Amino acid sequence: MGAITRSNKSGLKTAENTSQVYPLATDIPTGIKKPKSNGVSKPKPKTKSKPIPKAPKNPSPIIDATDASIKKQTKVEPLEVPLDLTLPQEFLDYHTPGFIEGVKYCIERDPSLHPIIVRENFTGFGSKAFDEKLAKADDDRIHLYWYSLVRSVIAQQVSGAAAKSIEGKFKSLFTGGDDGVIPTAKATLDMSEEQLRSVGLSRPKVKYVQHISQVFANSNEKLTSLDFYRSATVDEIYNELCKLKGIGLWSAKMFAIFTMEELDVFAEDDLGVARGMAKYLEQRPHVLQRAKEEVANDDSKQTALKKRSKFYNKLDSKRTWKPIHDVYVLHIAEKFKPFRSAFMMILWRLSLTNIDVLDKE
Repeated sequence: MGAITRSNKSGLKTAENTSQVYPLATDIPTGIKKPKSNGVSKPKPKTKSKPIPKAPKNPSPIIDATDASIKKQTKVEPLEVPLDLTLPQEFLDYHTPGFIEGVKYCIERDPSLHPIIVRENFTGFGSKAFDEKLAKADDDRIHLYWYSLVRSVIAQQVSGAAAKSIEGKFKSLFTGGDDGVIPTAKATLDMSEEQLRSVGLSRPKVKYVQHISQVFANSNEKLTSLDFYRSATVDEIYNELCKLKGIGLWSAKMFAIFTMEELDVFAEDDLGVARGMAKYLEQRPHVLQRAKEEVANDDSKQTALKKRSKFYNKLDSKRTWKPIHDVYVLHIAEKFKPFRSAFMMILWRLSLTNIDVLDKE
């Protein structure tokens, strides 16, 4: 599909308060069938087993549930790092050229990242399979963009299972006639509020879905013009997306990486990124120390440090990780420009992978 190369500008003030499971927009519905009932499942016999560590309540969007290192949560022996820091051929074949360029850049900036990068393939963004799914919708990209944003709203503040159920019911609203009808912005606007509420959408979410559909049904809007996406900077796209009801900066960034496949996206206000950065710095205290020294010479960043970080430990906090101030998280990530999307993928992996898989630098 190919991402559009752009330069980033700073200065956005819009932000969202919570991290969430982001629905990957890799399938525009082309034929909708009403979900079949699974019936009553038989209770499984009780078996003795060792307790499995609980996953975080808000897992990061890119972590694939099939990742063996997440499912098992077991300690594995560190991989041997080649002296020339080359990547395995299988890894190179599995991922897109742009993503490979990004991870190579990350390794150049920090060679100790090599083991965590090659431990498992990245099955979402960065993989050729993910790119091919998006490419199938290339001839109707605006429809893909609309549906991606609607799915984002559906998934807000609910579990992954609940989001999947609501989306299935949402799709079923559009079946009818001999050929069936696929979800579109215009068809959504023809639905009543009661119909949209019947699939499990809250009243505010119904308003969000209707507003997003209204914008995308208007050919005069910037967000319905492919020329806008081709010529605008990422920050300009963020600004336009954040005008939509129900879409904040976090959602706009997830849209940029998982739908537009942008290579330089970084969401410091994401829970998984915060957890991953904390684990990244556990074995690299010198990185944090250097960041503090550099930030000390930046007046604007010193001012930002006076504000409370989004993730901070309250007195009764039960977190098992120590949050790092947003200022330092952003400052450290700057080292990985213009491939911060790859670095963010690594942090997401770190947030759920046993830290012992990493060699100390």
